[in-house]
Amino acid sequence: MMPNRPRLLIEDWLPAAAIGVECIRERSTGQQPPDKRLHVWWARRPLVVSRAAVLGSLLPADFPRDRFERLLGFGRPGSELVKIRALMDHGVRVPGGFNTDRAFKRGLREEDLAEAHAAAKRLFGDDIAVIDPMSGGGSIPLESARLGFKTYANELNPVACTILEATVDYPFRFGPQLAGKARRWGEELVQRIEKRLSPYFPKKGFNTVHAYIFARTIPCPDTQHPTPLVPDWHLLKPKGSDYRVVAEPIVDKKAGTWTVRICEIGSGAGKLKAAPLPAYGGGDGVSLFTGTKIPGDYIKAQAQNGKMGSALYAVAIKTPNGLEFQPPTREDIDALAAAEKELARFRPDWEAKGIIPTEKYPAVSSDERPITYGMPRWADFFTPRQLLGIGTMIDELRALRGEIARMEGGDTALAVDLLLAVIIDKFLNHNCSQTRFENTRGVIKGKMDRHDYAQKFTFAEMAPCMAGAGLQWAIENCIEGFEDIARLPRRDGASHPEITQGSATTLAHLGDGSIAAVVVDPPYADNVQYSELADFFYVWLKRTQGHRRPEWFSTYLCEHDEEAVVNVSRHRADGESAKSAREKAHAFYQDLMRQVFRECHRVLRAEGALTVMFTHKRQEAWEALFSSLVAAGFTITATWPVKTESEHSLHQAKKNAAQSTVILVARKRPPGAGTGYFDEAMREEIRLKARATAERLKTEGLNAVDQLVGSFGPAMEVYSRHDVVKTDTGEVVGVSAAIDEASEAVSQWRIEQLAGRGFEGVEPEGRFALLCWDVLGAAEFRYNEANLLGKAVGMNVDDLIVAGLVTKSGDKIKVVPVRDRRRDRALEPEEADLLGAPVAGRRRRRADALKIHPNDPSFRTALDGCHALALRYIEAGGAAGGIGNARELARRQNWQAGGPVGRLTEALVRAAPEAVRHDDGKKTSAAALFPEFRAWHALLHPLFGIEPPDWTPRAEPQLEFALSEGAQTELDEAAEDEDEED
Repeated sequence: MMPNRPRLLIEDWLPAAAIGVECIRERSTGQQPPDKRLHVWWARRPLVVSRAAVLGSLLPADFPRDRFERLLGFGRPGSELVKIRALMDHGVRVPGGFNTDRAFKRGLREEDLAEAHAAAKRLFGDDIAVIDPMSGGGSIPLESARLGFKTYANELNPVACTILEATVDYPFRFGPQLAGKARRWGEELVQRIEKRLSPYFPKKGFNTVHAYIFARTIPCPDTQHPTPLVPDWHLLKPKGSDYRVVAEPIVDKKAGTWTVRICEIGSGAGKLKAAPLPAYGGGDGVSLFTGTKIPGDYIKAQAQNGKMGSALYAVAIKTPNGLEFQPPTREDIDALAAAEKELARFRPDWEAKGIIPTEKYPAVSSDERPITYGMPRWADFFTPRQLLGIGTMIDELRALRGEIARMEGGDTALAVDLLLAVIIDKFLNHNCSQTRFENTRGVIKGKMDRHDYAQKFTFAEMAPCMAGAGLQWAIENCIEGFEDIARLPRRDGASHPEITQGSATTLAHLGDGSIAAVVVDPPYADNVQYSELADFFYVWLKRTQGHRRPEWFSTYLCEHDEEAVVNVSRHRADGESAKSAREKAHAFYQDLMRQVFRECHRVLRAEGALTVMFTHKRQEAWEALFSSLVAAGFTITATWPVKTESEHSLHQAKKNAAQSTVILVARKRPPGAGTGYFDEAMREEIRLKARATAERLKTEGLNAVDQLVGSFGPAMEVYSRHDVVKTDTGEVVGVSAAIDEASEAVSQWRIEQLAGRGFEGVEPEGRFALLCWDVLGAAEFRYNEANLLGKAVGMNVDDLIVAGLVTKSGDKIKVVPVRDRRRDRALEPEEADLLGAPVAGRRRRRADALKIHPNDPSFRTALDGCHALALRYIEAGGAAGGIGNARELARRQNWQAGGPVGRLTEALVRAAPEAVRHDDGKKTSAAALFPEFRAWHALLHPLFGIEPPDWTPRAEPQLEFALSEGAQTELDEAAEDEDEED
């Protein structure tokens, strides 16, 4: 520990569970925070957790916790937020909900801010600065600036830098007034393009065209007629409703054409009984003209030869009665042809003037589907009419610049120009041939609704020049987002962050030891390929903003080679194995992250902290992150998992989809820390710290996964005190050993909680199954999570696969239900003894022998015994008959309450997730897939004399949560402030 370095608040305490509640509220209300609505960027952190990371890194450990929660925007104590969220996750209706606004919107008390700044100054003096060296979409610098701290935002990608200007710079510098100016110029742009584009978008009476819906087509292999590739002919199928609208294809085989009939699904006159069969699925198509299968390879070959086309087959229209659909008219088809002809007239000049992108899609990419499906250039992502529309916008925007400069002048004109470019980006994201019409809600989903370049075989187009639609929609959407950012509460006199573009490995504008807190959300291994995705916008921003920021947009595409991500495609040489390339890609990522953290080490003050946020999914990523930090000279002092997804996504217990943002705190390691030894003393200290942390996190409301992950920080604190850790024989010990040690300690602690009488005699298979349900709470999870738990009980996951207890598909592991473990017939005594070895004349396979039958003469493990009891109960129909059948087996095997089978049965019942406890009648529910839990619950007392836990469904209580003292006053004051603003 550095001398005279007091503990920070974030090292000793953080209301992690309550922050998680606010993260969920921030992201699940149907309206994203304004910074997320302005422009696409990927994997942005919620604002509330970003604020917590910044503020907690600047305040002393003794800062009043109630004031800290108010500064985070909590409208009531964090403990109450957690309690209300827990009730909601269990299906309880809480009248009034949280009865407070979302944290990021609530006002900040000046007296609280003043106290926070005074406390921070006592630690760091007057010159307090915060930097996010990899700022991305800007959540961290936005919150730091709102709190009133001097803030630096650095970012390598020019697209992200442009977003930062619109999100964290201009709202502070120009305020909401800029929104009005940009809106007026946007309306002028709409009027100008309408004159040029209206002939290509026929009007539908007094109604507005909501979307033109297209299908990809290829020549039928047999007839050569263009046949559509439609995965789903539904045009509208709202969730929770029986109302269905489809496009029924009508084929004229003689003419070689097809049209559609719009109709409802139902039994009445004119309705279809069922939706038409898909014309595409599983990579293959089906010809409308012959009904024969069209192989995927043929589809790809036709696309690469330029023979994949598109056909307009439905038009969605907004009417006073709601959304209606109709087939395209002759006028619609002629308009498309006219637009294509008009584009051909303008295209040579536009390409020469750099109005439309001629750049090629990268030859080396993690996603080759654009090239595979015939889109080798970025302009190929757009149909001729779409390209005509966007080219016209940029042409008119360039013509407008002189007028904007004369009317607005200076920096204001440049700021308006930037917002208009952001609007065009919003439009083209929703108006290319890679969009999709979301038929459950009847909306167009943008190209970037996924983090990849997946091919879309049906897509939708907006009419750019119709009132209330197209470009006008994009204007209102973006300008409202900017205006809302500018109106977010912030400290009086708060200033905009200073934005720099460049690699985080070289922060040349900052002096040594000049930063009080480095707070960063770095790229997460291979989770998002930022530069590859950003290229989609880069080629257009180069044309709309290249004149303003030539130093940002001087390269052909975004910088790919120096980006800190794991991208195997960039590291694979000809003839090299995928494994070798993957290892090189991970090594590159880890080395670059080490360089970034080394630079953070340089600019960080001796008493400051580096706070890192990342989303945990794979153990390898934790190890890479920890290793990079340790190699850069840091000691990890705390980790805080913050749940950012609601338990609602886990209520079926079929898939573990939990995601948590992990806040990791690190300090500079004292020079000359030397070598540590991974001896019993270090391992015991790691275990004790990990266990104590998990116990504390449980009391604070964090779930089992987060208790496990949260223990890694204290474990790494022990490990990372030293420059290097070795065994007593001199071998270097990696961070994975410390993680495994912490994981084993926490896992054993959880097992002890579930089996108070010990687990003696219960094999690793049983302990693994127990931990899966207790910690992960689901039947499906990632291999790395399974591997972590497997190590904790001394069990290799691959052995579990061989034993038939789990299955593996890609990176996913699934628990095998007891019914699927059942063998067709019982083993003979001699077969049971051989445990699957071949028996003469029977050809019994080991995999088959490792299954179970309720009449087997003996059972290899306690888990097998538990499964056999469940099968006995289920197959006898449950109730008294099932109990009697299971009791007979227990007597024959002499299974007692204190034996391994009895103790494991009890522990499994106590670990049962809520979703498997009650049969809800749905055949695909977790309860239906895993009836063994209800069998074990029913058998506990009759067989073993153990009182089972109460699984009676809880009646919905009538709840009235009173606001804590002072909270209601704050709400009333906030309401008054909003009334005054209105």
